[in-house]
Amino acid sequence: MRHLLYLIIVVFTLQNPCRAVAPVLTYVFPSGGQVGTTVQASLSGTFPEWPPKIVVYSPDIKIEFKEKNKASIIIDPKAPPGPKLFRVFNKDGTSAPKAFWVGTIPEIEEVEPNNTYLKPQSIGVGPVLINGKLGVAGDTDSFAVDAKKGQTIVAHLLGNHGIESPMDAAMQILSPDGFILAENHDRFGLDPFIAFIAPNDGTYRIRVFAFPSTPDTAIRFSGADTYIYRLTITTGPYIDHVFPLSLQTGRPQVVQLKGWNLSKEFAALNMNASPSLTETRIFKTGAAGNFSVKCTPYPSLVFPIDKLSMLLESSCIISGCLDFKKDHTFELRFKKGDKYKIKIDARSIGSDLDPLVVQKDAIGKELKRVDDDGAASRDASVEVTFTGEPTFLKITDLHNHSGETYYYRMSVIPIVPDFEFSVDGESFAPKDNKPVEVPIKFSRVAGHSSDIVFKAIDLPKGWSAEEIKVTSKIASPVKLLIKPDEKAESGFFKITAKSGEALKAGIRNLPSLESTLDDYYLLTEFK
Repeated sequence: MRHLLYLIIVVFTLQNPCRAVAPVLTYVFPSGGQVGTTVQASLSGTFPEWPPKIVVYSPDIKIEFKEKNKASIIIDPKAPPGPKLFRVFNKDGTSAPKAFWVGTIPEIEEVEPNNTYLKPQSIGVGPVLINGKLGVAGDTDSFAVDAKKGQTIVAHLLGNHGIESPMDAAMQILSPDGFILAENHDRFGLDPFIAFIAPNDGTYRIRVFAFPSTPDTAIRFSGADTYIYRLTITTGPYIDHVFPLSLQTGRPQVVQLKGWNLSKEFAALNMNASPSLTETRIFKTGAAGNFSVKCTPYPSLVFPIDKLSMLLESSCIISGCLDFKKDHTFELRFKKGDKYKIKIDARSIGSDLDPLVVQKDAIGKELKRVDDDGAASRDASVEVTFTGEPTFLKITDLHNHSGETYYYRMSVIPIVPDFEFSVDGESFAPKDNKPVEVPIKFSRVAGHSSDIVFKAIDLPKGWSAEEIKVTSKIASPVKLLIKPDEKAESGFFKITAKSGEALKAGIRNLPSLESTLDDYYLLTEFK
């Protein structure tokens, strides 16, 4: 009798249409490819149907599905480097987005066995990008690179940051006879980076291993099928960052590439950012590495290396580097009553600087001391209401460090009436035949009091929504109601907010993927 009951339950489960299974995309391997190539990739996850439906958020790549869990990823020859997001979905839901990284140098896959420095995988002098995996517990990967005395070997691993591999990777450079010459653990989040000058001609080893990104009680190197990485190795040109760190749109500018193995002539790059751009990624053929810069209508200035301080009297973006000095001082002279936000970006753009900002008045009295913006940020910002008298800002490193990788971007922007909003959640489904409720949080800045109109747009078939007008008397949060009819289909949609001439989209920042998304997903009610 018990066996019969079990059989009935199994049959009911298999036949029950209420059983909803959304696809899960765990990772794609290789997780990137060189511009202009086609990559044969494996997709790991759970896919109730094959091929799955897919949404690709960039025109730079095209994905064609093949046999189960296989895909061809075609990269446009004109694609700029960086992450290109995509996800799979069905009527029951959507996977989390994943990044496929487009690079500028030749790429290969790791070849086992390469577990010891005595039997490394040889890559010559580079440049090369290795797509690898620390597939089992205790795994280590070793690579051999040839270098001449005085050459700089650059090695950069992308894993936890950018690919979301659940590992905390470490990297070492070994001498040909196995002695550790350099090592790094966490340069970019949990990912390592090394720039090492070869003391002699020889074949050096680069060794990679990892611990879990969420610490556990195991005292050993970790590994798993999900421990995938992208390792750049080169003895040639490598771009770490650029100067200035912002571009003024609509104006020709010369950008200096900063990094290693860069000649003076090679490092100069002429740029002219379109007024429509808010960000652009700078790279150069023949060099590994790239860097994303902000594009704004404000003047882009550089802190003078031959001055002790810099005078500021209008809105601007300043790029600075604490390489020769351990602090930079600014004298700000603005009109009485002017309100400005001064924001320092450093760690968020790849710098080693942990900025500390000290504000003083004209007689040297300290007014403010600001370190971190919050628990999630090691950068700093300060708001200043000017009195008509000059005020002084000093930027230094919290730990009093300095060097060529201690750079920052300081934005001096007026505070004007404005608003911001965010949406709690990514996927929404109706319950008990009631409309979907999308919670929207909003805030007003600097006395903003105009009406804000929230709308759901690009709705899938069978859905409708009325806009919400929020007056200055309505408090946050509000709920946007989206109604399905009997023929409603699952699908993506977007949310916008308009106030006066300002039109904003509901954007979710994905810092670990170095990208953003602006869509949400509607599910039909399961019957």
